[in-house]
Amino acid sequence: MPDSFIDIITTEMTEKAKKILRPLYYFAFIEALIFWYAIEKLLWDNSGLTADQIVILGIIAQSSQVLIEVPSSIIADRWSRRKTLIASSSFMLFAIVIVLVEQSFMSFLIMSLMWAFYYAFQSGTVNAYVYDLLKEGGEESQYRKAVSRYATFQLTGLLVSSLGASLLIKFGGFLMPYWVTLLPTAVAILILIKMKDPPIERTEDSLGSALNHVRSSIRNVAAKRWLRLIFLGLAFVTAARFIWYEYYQLFALEREVAAVLFGIMLALIHAGNILGSEFAHKVKSPNKVLATAFSAMLVSSLVLIFVSNQFAIIGFLILSFFGSQASSIVLDESLQHQTKSELRATTLSLVGLLSRVFFGAGALSIIIFDSTASAIAATSAALFLGTLVYLPVRRRLISVD
Repeated sequence: MPDSFIDIITTEMTEKAKKILRPLYYFAFIEALIFWYAIEKLLWDNSGLTADQIVILGIIAQSSQVLIEVPSSIIADRWSRRKTLIASSSFMLFAIVIVLVEQSFMSFLIMSLMWAFYYAFQSGTVNAYVYDLLKEGGEESQYRKAVSRYATFQLTGLLVSSLGASLLIKFGGFLMPYWVTLLPTAVAILILIKMKDPPIERTEDSLGSALNHVRSSIRNVAAKRWLRLIFLGLAFVTAARFIWYEYYQLFALEREVAAVLFGIMLALIHAGNILGSEFAHKVKSPNKVLATAFSAMLVSSLVLIFVSNQFAIIGFLILSFFGSQASSIVLDESLQHQTKSELRATTLSLVGLLSRVFFGAGALSIIIFDSTASAIAATSAALFLGTLVYLPVRRRLISVD
């Protein structure tokens, strides 16, 4: 990915902010070349797993993240953002190797646990790393633009790998995407090794035990009513995104979407995410972003309860991810600006922790209703409705510089 491409994508950012984050943007694109993600549920289905087993594996992955989400963020806050990201990518390598060695419910379970560690160690850490790198250079006002661009590079990598997944399974079978993903994951680790750690400001909030660190993060959010509601809104929209990310392939299988479209479907979902990132970046008013985004994600999930045409399904999934991506960026920005450097990763991980509690309740409701496609769509719609909790404090949202 040439520097000129990065310059084009980041055209509205300051030159200093571009220079600070250029290596991280390389990492975002390369690390996101996860070729197997688009066909994961197809491999599970081909290996003999039932719909209920697929839902259970999703619950295991998300519930495992509940246990490690906050500890991993404390590591990021108190040790190193960069080294925490290196550990995250290393868990990805382990997950791939496990699947290549054996394909069974047990191996997929272990792989799901490794994926949980990968995601938990990255959750909150990336955003905190971006903010601290910018703050070190006096460019923190560029945060929403910068994190939107990070998402664009990351999602572009996911889009490319999703398109490539269909070709890889056609010529090499279901395991070929896993083999190919080994290379970009290793390169991403090398990029992080060469990067630096920005200084993390220390106060009494980060001193003492890990439990004290968590308490400080909770107090920081609980001290302001408007911040509490933004925290809850972000948790709801994140949980709904988790539902769709975990189960959109199961949804497509239940609605008999052609297998050949799975790679294209995920690529277009990532295109929707990219559009959401760009929309959040371009529109200055956070309330305009949220009004548009909320309408898109709620209406699309409600329609998906009933729709069966495979192309309509893909279209409404794009709309859902567009809305949820834009919403999460705007809510995250307000949370970041009100959080101390030493507490950022932990605070975002607490959002992730709560979102997984919401996800777990939603996943159980899906099982109760026989893991049907309609149950998946209805659950995501219910969680998206929870995002409206931000409305009483909508005037306190941060406007992009």
